[in-house]
This record gives sequence, C-alpha cells and structure tokens, in this order.
Amino acid sequence: MKQRFLYLWLPHWKTDCHRNHNPHLGCDTRSTPKDKQAPQTNGRAAKARNQTFVVTRNDHKGVLVCGLTAQARASGILPAMRLAEARSILPDIANITEEPALYEHYQARIIRHLDRYSPWIAADRAHARENLAGHNGFWLEMTGGIHLFGNEETLMTQIERDLHQMGFTCQTGMADTAGAAWACAQFPQDQPLRILSLPADHAQARQLPVTGLRLPPATLAILHRLGIHHIHDLADLPRATLTTRLGPDVLEKLDQFYGRLPEHLNFHLPSQPWLLRQHYAEPLGDAANLEAAITQLVQSLCQNLQSDHKGLRRIILRCIRVDGHTHTVTITTSSPCQSAPHLLRLLGEKLPGVDTGFGIEEVIIFAPWVENIAFRQISLDAQQPAGNDTIALNELFDRISHHLGPKDQLYRPSHHASHLPELAAGKKHISARGTHARQPETPLPNRPIRLIDPPEPIQILQRGANGLPLEICWRRMPLTILKLQGPERICPEWWHHLNQDDFALGAETRDYFHVHDQAGRWLWLCRHPARRNPEISFADTTNPTNTTPAQQAFSWPQPQNTPQPDQDLWSVHGLFA
Repeated sequence: MKQRFLYLWLPHWKTDCHRNHNPHLGCDTRSTPKDKQAPQTNGRAAKARNQTFVVTRNDHKGVLVCGLTAQARASGILPAMRLAEARSILPDIANITEEPALYEHYQARIIRHLDRYSPWIAADRAHARENLAGHNGFWLEMTGGIHLFGNEETLMTQIERDLHQMGFTCQTGMADTAGAAWACAQFPQDQPLRILSLPADHAQARQLPVTGLRLPPATLAILHRLGIHHIHDLADLPRATLTTRLGPDVLEKLDQFYGRLPEHLNFHLPSQPWLLRQHYAEPLGDAANLEAAITQLVQSLCQNLQSDHKGLRRIILRCIRVDGHTHTVTITTSSPCQSAPHLLRLLGEKLPGVDTGFGIEEVIIFAPWVENIAFRQISLDAQQPAGNDTIALNELFDRISHHLGPKDQLYRPSHHASHLPELAAGKKHISARGTHARQPETPLPNRPIRLIDPPEPIQILQRGANGLPLEICWRRMPLTILKLQGPERICPEWWHHLNQDDFALGAETRDYFHVHDQAGRWLWLCRHPARRNPEISFADTTNPTNTTPAQQAFSWPQPQNTPQPDQDLWSVHGLFA
C-alpha cells in the first residue's frame, strides 16, 4: 500500500499560543468577520487588542525576535531581527517573552486532538531546534485511513477547520513522502491542489521552489546565487557535482523528497499501559525471532488490559527496520478482546508479509481502540455446550472477517420494531451494538420463515363467489387452493401519514392470506388493491372475469389502461415451513 503523509504547518505558532492564552493581546480577524466583532467602548483596550506584537528571547547580544504575527511580518519585521531594529520599523510594537512551557502545553493539546485522525503523529523537530521564526508543524501518517474521512481534500479541509476553531493559523499538504508533504503545505500558492501523488504528479513537483527541500539558509543562499530556484533546476544537475560543491545534505533532502531515501520521524507515542515498544541491540533477522518478540509483547499487553478490565478492539503492530523502513499490521476485532492466543493467531497470518530486510531493531504494539469489559460469570457446569460461548463465537467472527476483503462486511440478522413485514427484519454489522426490538404486548399472527422481497406477482385463474382465488398461477405453475385463512389487514405506519385522515384506505394498505395448495405448500398471499373505494366492503363479492382458466393459464397478467375499482394485485410475499 502506498504511504500517504499529511503535514500541518502552523506559520504563527508562538503568537497564536500567546493569543489563545491571553485574548487581550490582539484581535484575531482570521475567523471573526468585521461585522460580528464586539463594539469597543474603551479606546485604550481596543488599541491593546489590535496592537501588533512579537515574541522575543534574550541572548548574550540583547533581545531577539523569535515569533511574529502576520501584521508584523507584513510591516517588514523578519525573524531573528533585533528588537531595537524592529521598533525602528514599528515604534509602538509590543514584545512578549517566549514561554516554552506554554508551547509544550498547546502542542500536547493539538496532538491529542489530531489523534482522532491518525495514531501516528510526529512533531517537526527542525522547528523545535531552530524556532526563530515562530513556526511549528506536525506530520500525520494517513496510510490506509483516508477513506474513513471521505477523500484527501475533505480530510485536509476538516483538519484546517478544527485548527482554526482552536485559534491557530494553519496550512496542510499531502504527498507520498514526508518531505513532499512539507513542501506542499509551505507553498500552497505554487501548488494549488496541495496534494502530490508521485510519480503521477512528477511535473508539478519539479516546479516547487528549492526552499521546499528544507535546506539550511546558507545552502539556499548559495543555490539562489547560482540561479537554482526550482527543484527541476537542481534535479537536472549531475549528482557528483552537487555533493562536491554543496555537501551531502542537498542530495539527501532531494532523495527524501522523492522517496528514494527513508526519513526518520519521531512519532508521538502516548504513555498508556496498552502501548509497548521494545528495542533490540542485535536486529531481529529471521521470522522465528520476530514471532517470539511479538508473542512476548502481546502477552504483556493482554495482561495490562486484564488488570484494567479492558479489551482492545484494534491492535497495531509496527516493525521498524535498521534502514528506517517500517511495516505496519492492523487487526480489528468484533468485540473487546483480552485473549493473547487469539490475537497471536490473527497477527500470525499476516507475519509472512513482513520483510525483515537487514534486521528489525524496534517492535511496537499499540491498542488505539480500547473498551471496558464487564465481569463475565464462569459456568460451573463442565458439560455446558460450546454453542453458548459468546467469546468463542466472536473469535470465529474475527477469523472469518480477517480473510475477507477490505470492502466485504460480515453481518448478522437483526430485529426491528415494525409491523410491516419488509421492515421487521434487517441486518447489522457483527460488531454493532444495540438493544433488541421491543416485543409487542399483543402477539402477532404467524409469519413465514422466508420472506420474498420483492413480492412475486401471481395470476388469478379462478375466483370464488366472494372474489377470493381458487386457482392461481405462480412461477408458471398452476396451483389449486385447498385451504385459505384470512384476511389480515396491515396498514401503513400512521406516524408517516399524520396529515391524511384516510391513510388506512390508501394504496399502501394490504391484506394477507395463508394459502394451502395441492402440493402441501403454505403460501403467504398479499392482496394489494390498486384502487380502493371507501364504499367497497372489505370482502369483495364481485363476479369472476369472463375469461376461462385455460385462456389465462401460463400467461403473465398484463396491465390495463382503465383498471376497475375492484381490480386487486395479488402476489406471494412469503413461504411457510
């Protein structure tokens, strides 16, 4: 499966953190329209809220700007500029001392929020080391999970909306590699779609500026001085010449951009008892050692779950090789599970697809979906039939679903509280939970064991004096009716016809009969009146048609242009045992 990375760039990270912590620092006009802003009664307070400010830090040479708002950047103030020089541009600018603890608090808050989209979230370490511009960013590995949110564009729009509601300016980009996703988020004006899929979008990727390769400022200055402004200018040059003149970093970033070299991301792993990771001094080079390591971690995870009376619904196995490549295996269960043998059996069926390569140096077991488990009463009867074991049945469902395709689903029949036959039963996913349909106080008449949906029309060959059929033709077979019970009238659901007083006499009202034919079959016949006149009694005693049964045999009923008021539509809706 092709990897997909989403990069979330926060260009005004530090100033947004201070603005959210203290709303009086500035007026956030990104999400609040001008016509909806609160009227200002105090001129000094309004000036304080609209005042441009920067974030500063102290060093051995004085006060340095390390974070600025969009207004300050538009005024000409640059990162790493001295505060005295910044005040020469904007004399009334305010400065706030940076607070690393505040940034860590909001970073943890954003990571907790982004966990709903992907469990694999990595903060941009470059911004943590060289955060003079006040930026921040996060990588999300969305491999195999984009379809849960519709498509890539919908996912990116939803994340941007969430961050804007939290008070942060953000831009997103998505690509096959972490470096390409970073470039798409940094330069949306050069890449309107903000989505790259290599090698299909190779031409669009070559048009991105070289600043999208995350090179040091000194290297970028040399490239610009040489006239290299875009990635295609750099990619067309001889590789040996680039390494000699610019060092190995340029080729490394270029290869990481195209996915030719792996990139190590420091994914955030929550400190929870259902996450275990193990480093190995000697890489695991064969399948036997890998299986033993996974067995040990899964058993430890299940012990932690049992001690907390919880069960996992999804388990993620991540194997990291020495060359940086990772292999992820995800297993989902139909019910909360604490059984290590069952999980090992499911994981063991996918372990042959894990390529150990030069060896696996780290194994991670993570249960992102955990639910509480109620205490189960253990039966004292050793001869209790195994069919009553719900746990064994759920494990069977897991093994069957494990072999189905990604678009296949395993369902179980379910009941629905409705007197209409076609709505009284349905299906639901095996992992879905719900209460049973409430049984009516008055028991319903017998219902067929098999419902034919849609009902199959029949032809009346002969009618009795009361208008009920004596001989019918169903599935091109003439049937003689020996016994007929009914009718049972079923009206539509009244809450869907609140504005209709005569809904019970409408076209949706049906009459059902239990019919016994000469072959011993019991059929459930449905009489659906095409036109119902309120003056016509329920038991219709019209004369039979003038056509003979021989003329009607083995011929499908044809619709008439002018149906009579007493013309009913008959069909078979079910079969009894």
